Amino acid sequence: MPRVSTLGTAACASCHRPRGNSRRGWVPITRDSEVIGYTCPDCPEASEPIRRLEGRAGVRFRAVVDATTRGADKRHQVTRTAATLEAARTWVAEVRADVARAGEYKTPAAESVAALAERWLLSRRGVRQVTAEGYRNQLAAALRRIGSRQVAAVTDDDVARLADWLAREGGRRGQALAPRSVRAALGRLASVYDLAVREGTVTRNVFRDAERPRTRRRRGRDLEHWQPDELLRFREHADADDLAGAWRLTLCGMTRADVLGLRWEEDVDLDGGVATVAQGRVALDRGDAIDDPKSEQRRRAVPFEAIHPGTTRLLRRLAARQKADRLKAGKAYENSGYVVVDALGHPLRPEVYSDRFRRLCVAAGVPSIRLHSVRHSLAFWLHHLGVAPADAAALLGHTVEVHLSTYLPHSGAAGIVAAAQALGKAQQAQAGAAGS
Repeated sequence: MPRVSTLGTAACASCHRPRGNSRRGWVPITRDSEVIGYTCPDCPEASEPIRRLEGRAGVRFRAVVDATTRGADKRHQVTRTAATLEAARTWVAEVRADVARAGEYKTPAAESVAALAERWLLSRRGVRQVTAEGYRNQLAAALRRIGSRQVAAVTDDDVARLADWLAREGGRRGQALAPRSVRAALGRLASVYDLAVREGTVTRNVFRDAERPRTRRRRGRDLEHWQPDELLRFREHADADDLAGAWRLTLCGMTRADVLGLRWEEDVDLDGGVATVAQGRVALDRGDAIDDPKSEQRRRAVPFEAIHPGTTRLLRRLAARQKADRLKAGKAYENSGYVVVDALGHPLRPEVYSDRFRRLCVAAGVPSIRLHSVRHSLAFWLHHLGVAPADAAALLGHTVEVHLSTYLPHSGAAGIVAAAQALGKAQQAQAGAAGS
């Protein structure tokens, strides 16, 4: 009879569900004849080659099975991520049966491109939710065209025809896709087919060798932006808007996600005049979601009162109006705690915020730029004022490398000339000192 340790036996070792008085279906985990834990009926047993994964999209089960061909010198494993534990167990059994019967496992060649793409998407567990949604959007048009095709049946000619179709009518309502979007679709399919290559379904990734349309990345002064007087004209007009305090934060270089993710209690210091970016509200096809900042550089404290004096007053006015809305709406009001909400306290949808920005641009008589281009406007203004690139990058939440390549793409050449001139002057000075 195995001894029972009290360590770790009060909950499932995988999902941490409390064991309580439950007994049926719970499987003991033993070590040296001692029970050191349990797994609940909803989780794989410790002896199974399956692991439970939890992410923003929910629970998945990843199975890794030994599928080494008889007589092979190198070990071969195959992996699949399933939506349910039952599906993962079924697949493990199929792989083992194939290896026992035929000496090897071959991924079914009849799998469709859409099914392969879905499996690949499920395997991207470590990415941000908005990134995963972006992958799905990049694949959508191409899958409408070739999603039903068998993975192994797609040829180089099929890829070329797909690229041509995407460029002509692959967009919504049959419109042409931009070259950048075509490149993104083909590149994402190449990543999907990497999975098929690893599993042995195909021997070559036809999308890796595909010719992709050339694109010109807009950098430096080619980027859409306002002149300083246009930014200030927008500010003057937006100060009369109900969301004046929020527009001031946008004019401090905060992204839409930054502003919409701000919470009064946790992130806004009205006495100090500082907003801390700790999360973002991002737009998804099926609603919106709170996500971590895009990078560590995006986690920053923005001194809004120092940038635009009077912002604190406008934010206090916004908070007061929300209190009045809460009293008026009563129980219908959702006290979400976010800075940017509608009259019932619901967090404002990202696209609604962008639409409202465009209307304000028209009303203020300034160019109707993209909301994100306000950040470009600030970057160029900072450089004109002589602010060091490292300091400007810190305010906007960039790395210095990204900031320089985006806003000062030709600064390297100027730096080389400046360095050469400095060395030349130094040598002349040394020579003069030696001669005297």
